Amino acid sequence: MIKQEFKKENSKKKIIVKDHPSTVNENYSLSNVALPDAWYNLELPEKTVNSGVLSAPQLEAIVYSCQSHETKLADGSRAGFLIGDGAGVGKGRMAAGIILGNFLLGRKKAIWFSVSTDLKYDAERDLRDIGADQITVHALNQSKNSSAPKDVIGSIKEGVIFSTYSDLIAELSVTSRRKLSGLEQLLKWCGQDFDGVIIFDEFHHMNNINYGGSSNMRKIELALLELQNKVPNSRIVYISTTVISELLNMASMIRLGLWGQDTPCKDFGEFMETVKKFGEIAGNMVATDMKQRGLYVNRQLSFNDVTFQINEVVLLPKCIMTYNSSVKLWVELYQSFTEAVKLADLGPNTQKILWTNFWSAHRKFFRSLCISAKVTHAIKLASEAVKRGDCVVIGLQSTGEAYTIKKIPKDRRYKRISNFVSTSKVIMQSLVEKYFPASDSLQLLADEARNEKEETVGGKRKCLKQTAATPKKKKTELTNDDSYCEIIDSRDACGPLFDHNSNSIDIKLEDEELVEDRKANFEKASLIKQQLLEKIEELGAILPPNWFDQLIDELGGLDNVAEISSRKGRVVQKNNGLIEYESRSETDVPLELINIRERERFMNGEKNIAIVSAAASSGISLQADRRVKNQRHRVYISLELPNSAEFALQQFGCTHRSNQVRAPEYIFLVSELAGDRRSALILANRLQCLGATYTNERFTKGSNKWNLDEINEYDRTVLDTINIFMERKSPVVPVPNYNNLEITSALVEVGLTSSNVQFPTKVEARVTEILNRILGTPVELQAQLLQYFIDVQSTISYRTKIDHHNYIKILDLGINKCVYRTKLLRFTSKNPIASMLPAKIELHEFEVDGGMSWKTLEEKWLSKFEEHEGFYLSKEASYGKKDIILIRRTQTVDDRAFHGNIKYTVIRPSIGVQALLETLDQIKINYTRPKNWFPKMANSKDMKLLWDFHYNASTNVCIHAYWKKCISKKNHPQGCKEGLRLCAKYKLLSGCIHLVWKTIESFFGGNMKIVRVHVESTSIVGVLIPDKCETEIINFMKQHYIQI
Repeated sequence: MIKQEFKKENSKKKIIVKDHPSTVNENYSLSNVALPDAWYNLELPEKTVNSGVLSAPQLEAIVYSCQSHETKLADGSRAGFLIGDGAGVGKGRMAAGIILGNFLLGRKKAIWFSVSTDLKYDAERDLRDIGADQITVHALNQSKNSSAPKDVIGSIKEGVIFSTYSDLIAELSVTSRRKLSGLEQLLKWCGQDFDGVIIFDEFHHMNNINYGGSSNMRKIELALLELQNKVPNSRIVYISTTVISELLNMASMIRLGLWGQDTPCKDFGEFMETVKKFGEIAGNMVATDMKQRGLYVNRQLSFNDVTFQINEVVLLPKCIMTYNSSVKLWVELYQSFTEAVKLADLGPNTQKILWTNFWSAHRKFFRSLCISAKVTHAIKLASEAVKRGDCVVIGLQSTGEAYTIKKIPKDRRYKRISNFVSTSKVIMQSLVEKYFPASDSLQLLADEARNEKEETVGGKRKCLKQTAATPKKKKTELTNDDSYCEIIDSRDACGPLFDHNSNSIDIKLEDEELVEDRKANFEKASLIKQQLLEKIEELGAILPPNWFDQLIDELGGLDNVAEISSRKGRVVQKNNGLIEYESRSETDVPLELINIRERERFMNGEKNIAIVSAAASSGISLQADRRVKNQRHRVYISLELPNSAEFALQQFGCTHRSNQVRAPEYIFLVSELAGDRRSALILANRLQCLGATYTNERFTKGSNKWNLDEINEYDRTVLDTINIFMERKSPVVPVPNYNNLEITSALVEVGLTSSNVQFPTKVEARVTEILNRILGTPVELQAQLLQYFIDVQSTISYRTKIDHHNYIKILDLGINKCVYRTKLLRFTSKNPIASMLPAKIELHEFEVDGGMSWKTLEEKWLSKFEEHEGFYLSKEASYGKKDIILIRRTQTVDDRAFHGNIKYTVIRPSIGVQALLETLDQIKINYTRPKNWFPKMANSKDMKLLWDFHYNASTNVCIHAYWKKCISKKNHPQGCKEGLRLCAKYKLLSGCIHLVWKTIESFFGGNMKIVRVHVESTSIVGVLIPDKCETEIINFMKQHYIQI
């Protein structure tokens, strides 16, 4: 996969108004397709437009949203619009502008959904900023914060109802005796003929927040679908930065017309089955389709002034000792749980529940240790930054609050405790207390098994097919401790849902001997459980405290640190040395407003350090805004990176927005432990594509950007390496320095070969899961294993690149080559109303020149040379001319993988960039430096003349003819093309091809190839069309589409 580039957004479709305060870029692929012509007459006050409070990109989104709303889908519902812009482009003002435009046309009711009640104040600010002071924002859940019930429906006649997604299923008081769910209240307020605006803001977060368990999440998804179906005339706008990168999150976006009536896909499930065949570019295909139909915009702030670096944190000896001690105890836990499962004779359903929770706790525990290992370094960096006049934002994904609360007494307002709570310790304790299969845990397992079965039998598959919601992790609650005999005697508690393997076990056990044996087994299991809890308590003495509390305490306490998080309380050390748990609310600031107040303190300079959790980062602005007092340079320190680069960018966006005095610096802290490096590589690649500058000299010397192929190779290598150590595959790289047996044993101890674990089928998800498991191995073994990943990766890379077509899933044509379009047929849908806006499909014919001209060489390769780089000439000559090549050093993920044997890229006039990399020794066998070589010779006339000679000669003279001087027809090897500057022809179907996928797939008989062609500074992605299928496809397109 090639590096994705970004370029300045094409402004042909923009309304001529004021530019955005900061440079706005568009994804390279999206910039190659145009929005349809804008015909909607936007009704906004002249003052609003002329004042510049809405910039050109914002007005563009508003116009196309309103234009899309004028179209009806085939089922009669009104079409929606998706805004996918990144942080800082002004999505809030876009939403406000859409609401204002409709308000002025008489549609005076609107609904605004988001993920947090805090964002109501942002909605009010956005409306106020564009001059919509007459529109009032009301909170749907205001009765929660009032002693007297309020009838929101009866009292509000116009304005905006602000609601969180969880409010949809919450029962809110209407009168003292009556309650309605948020959905019921909204439907009543809207009425059947509602044609106002509904904003679904931060939609990507809706699927990533725990609303009290998977059942509640499913209820919210169904409520969203019901709301959209009950008000089919509503004007819906989805706002989501990351939904295209995770297409499953589109399940509730039913107003985009991508599936349903009069489309090739009857439901979302079928749509996903179709687009997933496009692999890693599925999101890109859907995005370009939606944009050219006027359904979607996606822009990003330029990151050209942003700098970032990756800081590798060396683990301290104390951390390594704690980590390895934890590994030993987790190995014992794994063995003890395995033994207890056999003692309890649990069947597959119950085991699934148990092991799911076990490995979830395992992952959380070691992730918490990884975060804690970087806290000391983060504190040092933050303190140094503040001293030199900067201010700091520390970003985290998780807070660990749920585990802290478990250790806080519930009987006092101020809870005094003996010490800071160790999140990692509580994770381990909670697992054993809840799920270890002894008598006091069986009720919980029975309840969860019952819930699992009820969800499966009671329509789970139907629900997933309708919404295609991603499976969510269950949030379970502790049940009261029950004795084993009470559970056995309870028909409701046990039943077959205990799922024992033995067929003789029924609700009541008639065999007294069997009952006694089972009691003895559980007594043994209970003893093991007690011993484990004692060992956890002992280990807890050296486990680190909660990272949030530690950061605040060691950075100077609450006087210096602003906490912007989802936590309700925290553990603090008072001036008298006592440690207490206290609410985050203050005397004059309620809990729901505390994040807003903390942000104000940071922005006005009262506090120069802010700690932000992922859940609280949505929509928040912490940049060096020229309109606020605190204009210090922002340094963003990330202690914990999410798996998705898009989510990371959204979180980082709080410090990189419009109107900033200076762009921020990002620092990723990574350790030598599994997974950190991969997440950092993915994010670094994304930032570089957006224009950010990487400042780590050790990694950037002699290289412009990382190649995303390195990440894909790394993922494949992880899977290959696991198979190597489990002896399922022969090693491609010798492992002389590694203790193979020890590593294999460690992998078994973290369940990588356990039959009770089913890894995801998606490679990326499997790799993430495997890296999470590897966290449970000793530090030294992790280092060995990760180094082996790199070694295998490098070898696989260079061996497979010899055969380029088998190397990648997506074939890239035209990289470093000349590509000419020789034919173009355009088609559009016959019935635009039935299929939303006109869908465009194009048939291209390209001719790819395999060589490299001097002009291309000069533009891309003749830059500053390092030692040994430059032109080389062959030692022998033919026709009085020596052969000429250019070599450039190749940067890899880690030069250590080559053990000092550096590889070079070889470029030839006849074939361009050679697929096989070579060492300097290999090159010097047949080639040598020109006499008196110096770097300026690269642009000399002699080098150009020689290059042009070989470039032109290779058009019709093969390599054999050149060297053997046999250019006559009778001596020329028949059909030989080796060394020829081949001009291959390719036919490509692009555009909204998922609409015709099933049909063209039948023409191919399967085995379709996705290709990406680089031509005329653009990139076109589509399906490679064999010559034999071209006529059939053209006839089909002419029959069902209109040729334009």
